Amino acid sequence: MVFVVPTISFAQTQPAVCANPTSEDIAQACRDYAVETARLKELQTQLTKQKAKSGTLQSSVNVIIGQINSTQTKIRDKINTIGTLSKQIGEKSKAITDLSAELEREHDSMAQLVKRTNELDQKGAAYVLFSKNSVTDFYQDLDDFMSIKQSLYASLGKIKQIKSLTEDQKEDLQNKQAQTLDVKNALEGEKKKLGASQLEAKKLLDTSKTEEQRVASTVADQQKKVSAIESKLFSFAGGNTKAIPFKDAYAFALEVSKVTGVRPALVLAVLTQETNLGANVGTCNRAGDPPSKSYTAVMHPTRDQPPFLRITKALGMDPNTTPVSCRIGTVGWGGAMGPAQFIPSTWESVASEIQAAIGMSPNPWRARDAIFASSIYLKNRGAAGGETNERNAACRYYSGRICDGKKPVNSFYGNSVMALTRRIQTDIDYLNQYGVSRR
Repeated sequence: MVFVVPTISFAQTQPAVCANPTSEDIAQACRDYAVETARLKELQTQLTKQKAKSGTLQSSVNVIIGQINSTQTKIRDKINTIGTLSKQIGEKSKAITDLSAELEREHDSMAQLVKRTNELDQKGAAYVLFSKNSVTDFYQDLDDFMSIKQSLYASLGKIKQIKSLTEDQKEDLQNKQAQTLDVKNALEGEKKKLGASQLEAKKLLDTSKTEEQRVASTVADQQKKVSAIESKLFSFAGGNTKAIPFKDAYAFALEVSKVTGVRPALVLAVLTQETNLGANVGTCNRAGDPPSKSYTAVMHPTRDQPPFLRITKALGMDPNTTPVSCRIGTVGWGGAMGPAQFIPSTWESVASEIQAAIGMSPNPWRARDAIFASSIYLKNRGAAGGETNERNAACRYYSGRICDGKKPVNSFYGNSVMALTRRIQTDIDYLNQYGVSRR
C-alpha cells in the first residue's frame, strides 16, 4: 500500500521516514508535519513583518526623541543667552547711572563757575580800581575761569555722548533679549508639540510590540507542535535517521558560513565524524530501551539532565523516548543529542546564538539547526583563519582543549576531522562544478 505524503516546498528538511511511510499512522504524521511546518513558516513570516513594523516605529520614536533633545539644547542655549544679556543690560544700566551722577557733578561745577564768572563781570572796573591786584591779575583770573569753563563744557559733551551711546547699547541689548525670549517661547511650543507626537508614536509602538509578543508566543506554540510531530516521526523511525543529504547539508553549512566565517567543509567534516551526517544520532533513551539506557542513566545528573528536560519540554518532545548517545565504556557520560552531538548543557550555552541565526527555537535533532549550531560553536572556538585554527577548534569541539601531540586521545580527533575536511572540500568543489553530489 502507498501512503501519500505532501511535499514540503520550503527549506524545512522533511524527516527521512516520510520519504516512504510504511503505515497510515506515519503517513498521517507526515501530513500533519507538512501542514504544521507550513503554518509555522507563515507565522514566522508574520513575526518578521511585525518586528519590522516595530523597528520602523521605534526608529520614529528615536527620531522624535532626538528632535526633543535637540530642541531642549536650543532652549538651554537661549536661556543662557538671556541670562548673559540680562547681565550686560545690568552693567549698562549701572554705567548709565554712574554717568548720570557724573553729569550731575559736572553741572554743579559748571553752575559754580558761571556764578563766579558773573560776579567778576559785575565787579568790572571797580574791582580793578579798588583791588590790590593789578589789571593783569584780574584778566588772568578771568582767563583761567573761562578755560576751566570751556573744559567743563567739553567734558559735559563727552559724558553726554558716552551716556547716549550707552543708552543705545542698552536698548539694543533689551531688543536682543526680547527676540531671544520670543525664540525660546517658540522652541518650548515646538517641544510641547514634539512631546505630544512622541506620546502618540509610543502608543503605536507599544501596540505593535504587544502584537509582536503575541505572534512570537504563537510561533513558540507552533514550534512546539511541530517538534512534537518530529518527535513522533523520530519514534516511528526507531530513533534512527537517514543521513542528511550531502547537497542539503552543504547548503545549510554554506548559509551559516556567511555569518560565522567557518568553512562549510570543516562543519560537514565534524558532523561526519560525529554521526555520519546524522545517520547515527544515538542508541540510548529510545522507546522500549531498558532503564540502563535511559537518559537518567547515561547523562550527567546535575550538568545535563536538567537542561535536557528543559530542551525537550520547550520543543514538546518526550524526554523518555528522545534518542541520545550512550556512554562510552565506564568513563565519562553520554547524552549527546542530534546530528551535531551536543550535550544538553553545551547546547543551552549556544542556544540563544542559534535562535538569533535561524529565527526560531532551535532543535538539536533538526538538520539545519544542528549544522548552524556546529558552525557557531566552531567559530566561538577560533575555527576561522587557517587549518591550524580549524584543527584546534575541532579538538575543542571534542574535548574542550586544543590539539596536543602528547595526548593522542585528544589530537586524533583533530587529525581525523582535517583529513575528512580535505576530502569533503573536493566533494564540495565537484558539487559546485557539476551541480550534483557524488556522495
